[in-house]
Amino acid sequence: MVQQMIVSTFSALGLQGKGQVVSSPWFVDSRVSNHMTSSSASLHNIRRYTGTQHNQITNGSILLITTVGDIGSSFDNIFISSDLSTNLIFVGQLVNNNFNVSFSRDGCLVQDQGSGKVFAKEPKVGRLF
Repeated sequence: MVQQMIVSTFSALGLQGKGQVVSSPWFVDSRVSNHMTSSSASLHNIRRYTGTQHNQITNGSILLITTVGDIGSSFDNIFISSDLSTNLIFVGQLVNNNFNVSFSRDGCLVQDQGSGKVFAKEPKVGRLF
């Protein structure tokens, strides 16, 4: 299930969860602090965010984190901020969940650290992964 979710995350269709497809794609980012989305529609185990963290975007605006949700045990603690315009996957969070993430001019590869099994391999689109 988690493998399917991560593969869907990298696909042009976007992220699949709760039996539906979200039309907004997810992009891999190494500068954000956490996986982030603006909608809880594809998430489960949704709970109120009680931390003090917030996110400052490039233009200086502050995005408040209102809730947190999960897709699976390896793709969890996704921050929800209604003002976010792009869904983001944090490389550091994938690595902490035992995935290796590698980038090349051809695209992005996500593998299980223990088995080496490929979970996602997607092409680069423009300058985005």
